[in-house]
Amino acid sequence: MWDERKDQSRWKMKFILPEHNEALRQLHLAKHKIERPVLSEEQVGEFEYVISSAVSEDLPLDFELYDNGFIREVNGRVVYVDHIRKEFRVKDSRGDTNFVKFADILNVKNAPSG
Repeated sequence: MWDERKDQSRWKMKFILPEHNEALRQLHLAKHKIERPVLSEEQVGEFEYVISSAVSEDLPLDFELYDNGFIREVNGRVVYVDHIRKEFRVKDSRGDTNFVKFADILNVKNAPSG
């Protein structure tokens, strides 16, 4: 007598090849990607004010950046503004320098002190 459940379980994958695992991971990531948000001039002006105030007072900032469909966070102090390349150099708490492009900024706020 034929048992349909037994026949189906025979063909279930017992292991996943690395190529399949990577493809599944890429599919999962693609489902979570977002489109680049469009910011208003008012938002950009607000970011400029927050950044210039923090630079003049040497305060840390929390940046939310658009990074190829995802949001990445960078925290630290702006140590250099490169107007030619249109980016900031932000030194984080570990002493690493992060390059933050003006166009990738989605949000910026003063970092909590303490």
